[in-house]
Amino acid sequence: MTQLAQSIPQNKAPKRIQWWTVVLLLVIFTVILMIVGTTLVAMMYKNQQDSQLHYRERMDPLQTEPGLTPADTSSLQGVRPIHVTTGIYVDRIEELSMRELSWTVDFYIWFNWSDTALQLPDNFQVIDGSIISKEKKDEYIRGTTHYVLYRTVAKITSVFDEMRFPCDDHLLTICIEEPSYVRQKLIFTADSANSSVSSRVKIPGYSIYRQGTVEKPHSYKTSRGDPRLEGTKATFSQYRLGIWIRRDGWGFFLKMFLPLYVAVAVAILAFFIKPTDTDPRFGLGVGALFAAVANSYINSSMLPNTGVMSLADIISIIGTITILLTLIESTISLHLFDRKDKKMLSHRFDRLSFYVLLLGYIIFNVSLLMAAVS
Repeated sequence: MTQLAQSIPQNKAPKRIQWWTVVLLLVIFTVILMIVGTTLVAMMYKNQQDSQLHYRERMDPLQTEPGLTPADTSSLQGVRPIHVTTGIYVDRIEELSMRELSWTVDFYIWFNWSDTALQLPDNFQVIDGSIISKEKKDEYIRGTTHYVLYRTVAKITSVFDEMRFPCDDHLLTICIEEPSYVRQKLIFTADSANSSVSSRVKIPGYSIYRQGTVEKPHSYKTSRGDPRLEGTKATFSQYRLGIWIRRDGWGFFLKMFLPLYVAVAVAILAFFIKPTDTDPRFGLGVGALFAAVANSYINSSMLPNTGVMSLADIISIIGTITILLTLIESTISLHLFDRKDKKMLSHRFDRLSFYVLLLGYIIFNVSLLMAAVS
């Protein structure tokens, strides 16, 4: 009896050690997942907040955008520039391509002023873009009142923030300058009452939720060699029309990631297969891994090669890592079941892994999406 009593704790001790080893592995994995997940969610939320701040700076006449030359407004002291009322009506947005970093817009632009000293401002240019076509549609002169209307098609370069793609939003701006007149001679006045975007304008995958106009001083780092501007920077009046767009619903997101989510679900369901049935147990995970890699490759083709880790990349990487973890778990479970003859321990390990991976994956994805669109 004494020998039997002494043998019981000795037999149970290794079992307890193995059980706590499994639990410890799951705890370590959960902690790592929480740290990585919290960091990525915080990064996504910060990008969303920074984007909104940047949009406000771009449409605020008193703010200088990061990376641009501060506007020189001191040159307006003691001068009386001509004020030209300017407005834009967007008739079409022909195309928008994040991969090509550009968008093409068809718009009407008008100038209205009352000063005979100002020549016709037909030399206007689109900043960060090129004018494809420009046609004068109307002109009216009566006394000192001048009015001219153009229809213009321009292709504009825009560095889209792709970090939150495909839950992204953007501010599209049409920036107009008249290079023949510095701001001391000409200032645009935004015709906000008549500037607008046509209700016919549609951008596939996006919806327009706001628009606005503003006049901002735009300074360059040089006087361009103009002797009249010696000692100062060349500063021009810039008229801007801003169009705020965001993703229209979740249809595009589901089209991108539904195959990945199905692949992850199939890989996790393998935990309900006996570890010794190696063909289905490991075959589901391997097949899911190939599907995840193919899905990631297709989604990456929609974005330019800028080196930015987008939301789409993060979701794809996390899905791929989750599938890889299911294969690692299956290997450990097979070792416990077949080599160590710990069938119950293997069963419990499968069930715990199922809940940890499933809940962790769902919480991580939901948190990322909430941070990106909040």
